[in-house]
Amino acid sequence: MLSPHEAQSYEQQSIRRTLCAGCTKELSPEETYACGECINEWLVYRDPNHFVVEDENE
Repeated sequence: MLSPHEAQSYEQQSIRRTLCAGCTKELSPEETYACGECINEWLVYRDPNHFVVEDENE
């Protein structure tokens, strides 16, 4: 069984090792569920007609 100090250390390390939902890469502190690369890839697939990148004059 872990001591209270070991348990706290393990918990802190587990929080720091949060993994991306898409590629299981370790996330940076500002990322929550997915890494930037996966988010960019998902945006392309969500917008197959490229409405997000179209110029408003078109």
